[in-house]
Amino acid sequence: MKEVLVGSFNSIAEGELAKNLLLGHGIKCLFQKRGLEFPGDLGDSYGADLFVLEKDAQKAKKVMDSIGKGRKTN
Repeated sequence: MKEVLVGSFNSIAEGELAKNLLLGHGIKCLFQKRGLEFPGDLGDSYGADLFVLEKDAQKAKKVMDSIGKGRKTN
């Protein structure tokens, strides 16, 4: 099944919070860090992306919009 991007975050910590919020609403998601990490590097300067299955995209969008972190599309 296809995965859909529902959020991009400037910090990994912010992305982790959103991931946990989606999981709390019963939405399985894939959390992907951007950039390269080095030992001892928290990676917060690289950010992260959050994906859900296409079938869960609308529900995830509502949850993300409720915290002001929904993905903006043109």
